[in-house]
Amino acid sequence: MEKTTVTNDKVIVFDPRLSSKIFNKGYFGSFQDGKLELSFEEALYLNEKKELAVFDRKGKKLGRQALINVAEKNQKRFWVRYCVFRSMRAAGFVLKTAFKYGGDFRVYNKGEHPGKAHAAWILYVATEHESIKFLTFSAVNRVAHSVKKKVLFGVVDDEDSVTYYEINWVKI
Repeated sequence: MEKTTVTNDKVIVFDPRLSSKIFNKGYFGSFQDGKLELSFEEALYLNEKKELAVFDRKGKKLGRQALINVAEKNQKRFWVRYCVFRSMRAAGFVLKTAFKYGGDFRVYNKGEHPGKAHAAWILYVATEHESIKFLTFSAVNRVAHSVKKKVLFGVVDDEDSVTYYEINWVKI
């Protein structure tokens, strides 16, 4: 069996040593039944850093573009999410999913350990061509405020560069 296998919604790392190394180095993934499960964003990031080889279910090694193709087939808005993920991880932040908050990622401050610290932001990803309705914007802010987090928007332009906007509550 290969050390990693891609599924429809994640990449599973079977090798215990590799799993520990990856998790301990940057809190990538989460352990389920003794195996490390990585999001497509995490797997591609580690693959680009030459820290992880990914294989399909038949044991064939996937190159970068093949992994992107699998991710885009199985996850909506993968590339936009990945651009933001890569930018934040390169800056030293740890990201975890934020689906239960209606966001794309929870963002932990540099050096903080998910599970021991709370995320500082709920990150929402968009392209520069998208718009957001005021009611949606209001709901996003209410959810974040209710769980004591700030809102962060990562906006990806046509060159895959990301600009961040932090939203804060102000009492007057």
